[in-house]
Amino acid sequence: MSEKTKKKLGLIADSSCDIPITTIEKYDITIISVNVIFDNEIRIPYVDLTTEQIFEKIVTENAVPTTGLPPPKRFKEAFSKVLEKYEEVIFLTASKDLSGLWENAVKYAKEIANDKITVVDTRNSIHPFGLIVLKTARMIENGLSKEEILNKVSNDLIPKARFEAFLGTLEFLKRSGRIPNLQHFMGELFQFKPCLTIEDGLVASHGKVRGEKAKMKYLKNLGEKIVNFLPENETFAVMHSTNMEKAIELKDYLHKVSNKDLEIVIWETGPASSVHLGPGLLGLAWIGPAAEDL
Repeated sequence: MSEKTKKKLGLIADSSCDIPITTIEKYDITIISVNVIFDNEIRIPYVDLTTEQIFEKIVTENAVPTTGLPPPKRFKEAFSKVLEKYEEVIFLTASKDLSGLWENAVKYAKEIANDKITVVDTRNSIHPFGLIVLKTARMIENGLSKEEILNKVSNDLIPKARFEAFLGTLEFLKRSGRIPNLQHFMGELFQFKPCLTIEDGLVASHGKVRGEKAKMKYLKNLGEKIVNFLPENETFAVMHSTNMEKAIELKDYLHKVSNKDLEIVIWETGPASSVHLGPGLLGLAWIGPAAEDL
């Protein structure tokens, strides 16, 4: 494609954003996926692996998957392809404190694209990261300049991207070495549901509740505060991992208590995120004040 027929600005994100394929296709977002590794088999989210397939392999094959960074070839092929269509590109990555992908993205962007690709560490992961990607895509669609978008991403989106989510089980955090065996045992024994959030680029615990009813009550109360705060036509996400029934229940409740025209989407965690988070997750992601300030 000649320089004259190229569009001005394209968008790349890494697969940790966990946004649906329909959104990716609608806004022509290029995804660079991490690897999910089963013994000697490598599978690629958004290419040949779904969240449901992850858990199916774990149950039927007793697999213990891990995740790994994409190879240099995947970066180079993606960069070359996107620069055939766009003059410049913004590349949004998950927090560099959670993944080495940002560092590699900066390295290969300099080697291949010089100053045509701007890499941004969103200081987030999963669905708050996804909301940043979605809002960036919409700003591009609305014709904002690269400088305007980068300013809004840095000042209005990254510092205010939030999530709170409850795990369905502690087993997968134990498998990945993120909690001790004793903490896992006590949590499962007493049915404690830890609430996860993100702070300073790292996933953190934001307390816990006991039992499924308490979990849903907490999320409904939090969601009600969010819908009361958000302006008209704002987007926020009900996030889940193979927990669609509860996600629909939560979404329907939030529509019921809101008198605003809000876009409440249901997004499922992707395969790589699910390696660590496991099935049954349920939560909320939004752009705005922290939960305690709503």
